[in-house]
Amino acid sequence: MSSFDSKLFGQNLKKYRKLKGLSQDNIAMILGKTKATVSKYESGNLLMDAEDISKVCDELGIYSSDLFEQEYKNINKGNNRNPFKLKKLYCYFYAYDYKTKQYGKGKYIFDIVERPDFVMVDFYIPNDSRIYLRGYMQSDNSVSFIAFENYKPNNARLEHVLVQINIVNGVNDLMLGTLVGSNAQYIPSIRKCYFSQKDVKFTDEMLENLKPSASDIQLLRESNALYLDIFTN
Repeated sequence: MSSFDSKLFGQNLKKYRKLKGLSQDNIAMILGKTKATVSKYESGNLLMDAEDISKVCDELGIYSSDLFEQEYKNINKGNNRNPFKLKKLYCYFYAYDYKTKQYGKGKYIFDIVERPDFVMVDFYIPNDSRIYLRGYMQSDNSVSFIAFENYKPNNARLEHVLVQINIVNGVNDLMLGTLVGSNAQYIPSIRKCYFSQKDVKFTDEMLENLKPSASDIQLLRESNALYLDIFTN
């Protein structure tokens, strides 16, 4: 049975408060407390009651569990590594533009942060400095998986995205992979993507190669499941 860690609770409260861009005075006003009381919450010297936890979580856009838990629970240390040896990845995909109502070239940016026992990945949209999703990388000698979920201080919509990258046989600095997620109506989708360790020009040829192939469609018809081939270049 785990015990309550008031120091960890206070550290998490301070972390999410700062990520939201709020001061201790702001939190004090929301809770009807003094700044000194909020300071005691964050130092772990005073415990917050359930009603105030609910209020502060609503303001910070987080779940109450976020205040009680460690940032990451290490499941498999052996696979917690960054096989790319760089701090950034670029993802190119066949995207739907809600403004033009057309499909075309889309790009995401992944920032990779290596910690002693895990690899964290932040998900950005170009020309937007906000973290949109946050996830963790697991890799072996063939593939890399990144499991993302919505970064609550900036993205209130519930999202879970799984990325798989073929790291063993890329061509011309490009690696094939898949991105599994959902659209604004929570309809599941899977799409083939290119990944690169540098920002490359998104060519028409790349875009054409990201469409499901005839063999992909044939597999779908035969098995009623879409198996996108990311290991044949």
